[in-house]
Amino acid sequence: MSDPKIGHVLPVGGPVPPDYVIGRSGEIDQLVTRLSESIHTMASGERKIGKTTVCDAACARVKPELEIVRIEVPERKDADARVLLQSIIDRCNTVSHASATRKVLRAARPTIEGALASAGIPLNLDELGAEPAPATAREILALPRTLADQLGRPVVFFLDEIQRAVDYTDGEEMLQALVDLYSGGQADVVVLVDGSDDRMLERMRGKPIQFDKLCDRLEISSSIPKQIWRQALPGRFEQLSMTIDPEALEAIVEFGAERPLATMAAAQGAALAARRINVGIGRTTVAMFEADQGIEFARRRLADDI
Repeated sequence: MSDPKIGHVLPVGGPVPPDYVIGRSGEIDQLVTRLSESIHTMASGERKIGKTTVCDAACARVKPELEIVRIEVPERKDADARVLLQSIIDRCNTVSHASATRKVLRAARPTIEGALASAGIPLNLDELGAEPAPATAREILALPRTLADQLGRPVVFFLDEIQRAVDYTDGEEMLQALVDLYSGGQADVVVLVDGSDDRMLERMRGKPIQFDKLCDRLEISSSIPKQIWRQALPGRFEQLSMTIDPEALEAIVEFGAERPLATMAAAQGAALAARRINVGIGRTTVAMFEADQGIEFARRRLADDI
């Protein structure tokens, strides 16, 4: 059984809590500036390098008057955008209700439910009995703007892994509508998306979608310098009441070769090995044996991720 504390302090394979981000301060600063200046941005780069982590950290730091509407674009389990559009409805409706509870909604502004009802769209798209028409999709994609009007303040519309939508049967039309709705320079909604280079980004950027008309691209580096890992990792182990030997640290850093996922997987594996070996001991040391175990753990993790 894995140790939840280790998974929290040495997270791998998913977004990292903002307080635990390593080596991304410059990219986070750039993105915070862009969001604060209402610049629509696509954070792009290779898979599993921490794009979502950078976006989450920037959203956590951006000025508090911005409301974050974060939409997770689902894996392509279906061939159309229905699930994504339902996610947008659900998230906007949740934020709207939460804001109403905090009594920050502007007077005489329609709720998300009311805005949809006026367009003949149910909260549950299954009630349509058919795939959402282009006009329906457009109304749903415009909900962040309705929400911004309700709140009386800007909204960050964060679409995670948006490139997956290109492969929907109606994906090109939906993405084109997103470009049309938000590329006019309005400051009420700031669009933030991320996506991996090795998937569908080039199709998004080319004709007919031309997503570059909407979002300025911010490339997220696929590597973090070894020196940053050497400086940061001992502190992570310290949070686990562990000390890592210099030789073991160097082995993990060299194995990682500046790759975020590989380095963090090896560190996590080493910490888990140390915890298993030293059950019941308050403070433990991560030596070469544990580092080797961690590196093997990372190799398996990387092989499973192909």
